[in-house]
Amino acid sequence: MPPDVLANLRVTPAYPLRWIVVGKLLDAANHRVLTNAHLIYNSSNILYVGNEQPTAAVTGGRLTPDLILADFTALPGLIEGHSHTFLEGAELAAEKRGIYQKQDPATLYQLAAARLQVLARLGIIAMRDGGDKDGVGLRLSRDTVPDRCPAFTARVFSPGAGIHRLGRYGGFFSTPVEDHLSIESCVQARVAEGADHIKIVPTGIINFAKGAVTAKPQFEVGEIQQFRQAAHANRRHLMAHASGEIGVGHAIDGGVDTLEHGFFISSDQLAKMRDKDIAWVPTFTPVQEQVDHSDIMGWDAPTLDHLRRILDNHARSLQQALALGVTVLVGSDSGSCGVAHGTGLLYEMELLEMAGMPTLDILCQATRGNSLRLIGGDHFGSLEAGFRPRFILTATDPLASVRNLQHERLVVFDGAAESSATVSLANL
Repeated sequence: MPPDVLANLRVTPAYPLRWIVVGKLLDAANHRVLTNAHLIYNSSNILYVGNEQPTAAVTGGRLTPDLILADFTALPGLIEGHSHTFLEGAELAAEKRGIYQKQDPATLYQLAAARLQVLARLGIIAMRDGGDKDGVGLRLSRDTVPDRCPAFTARVFSPGAGIHRLGRYGGFFSTPVEDHLSIESCVQARVAEGADHIKIVPTGIINFAKGAVTAKPQFEVGEIQQFRQAAHANRRHLMAHASGEIGVGHAIDGGVDTLEHGFFISSDQLAKMRDKDIAWVPTFTPVQEQVDHSDIMGWDAPTLDHLRRILDNHARSLQQALALGVTVLVGSDSGSCGVAHGTGLLYEMELLEMAGMPTLDILCQATRGNSLRLIGGDHFGSLEAGFRPRFILTATDPLASVRNLQHERLVVFDGAAESSATVSLANL
């Protein structure tokens, strides 16, 4: 990319306002694409987006734009809807992953904070975290508030520790509800610690060798309803890890706000989700990575068949969800085994597209949709006046296929501008 393009995107004391024109612009808030669109911004706000020639008051009296990028598409920065930010995701070896997790919280924080600066340069501007028990996410949530952190730092929204049942799945990122006198006091403690949302673990994970969720659910419907009531009383949304038809049913009947994973969900349960306005984050990527790296993971032929069947059924469930009108959001479960941060989100978008989700829907949900439902619409994820100027410019049209986001992207982040081609993908 010619250096003068980046120079003309950057806000500087000499050029406190930038004005560009792009061939296409994703208006995610209105689920549409603008052509030959003007985009004007300073270091903290988008000032104007539209097809009409902006007024002199908006342009600061200027008559011509800084750049005309007729072959480029502009889209909001991406928001990762489900991440374990404290983990290094790309690693596949269980022993190395275990060693990584045993590092002290200060070291885990330093590694994650460095990772956030890489992610921002890739165009991932915010992360909804899925929990960690060591306080890394909570500290990152406090430290990534705009104008209080280094340039090019992705914003983190964290639940603190997830909440699981003592002795059951989730201990590496959660703490037990039994540590508290009641469900309400458990939620109150999370809120007092600074949680942006509440994360519960109603089920275990898939037994890949058996091709099913074999453990009984951790929480009953009435308990999940108590979590929901306590979370909503504190103006927090309730995020629930759940797979397996029985456990998924408990989560839906309990009234969670977002269902994470949802493998083995039934058609009737999807209809209930629509009626209850429960959003679904399907997270294809962790299971797909097991298939992609089955030789390294050591899966035998029957297990590999289970994995492929699970993914095929999940794709059919996605198609049913879209037909029913269920809100489908975008999160990769980055940090889990084999799912690198940043590139994992791009892969999840590709898998959603392959499974039948329309490209425009994916892009809108990975930006404004995730912002509204997962992080409170906090002026991220949309190209509209008043939002943070954090967006992507690419000469390979992602509206033709999300796969095109794998190519070089220019990223504008609060007036700074860089190319994704200069970013190292190590340690993600």
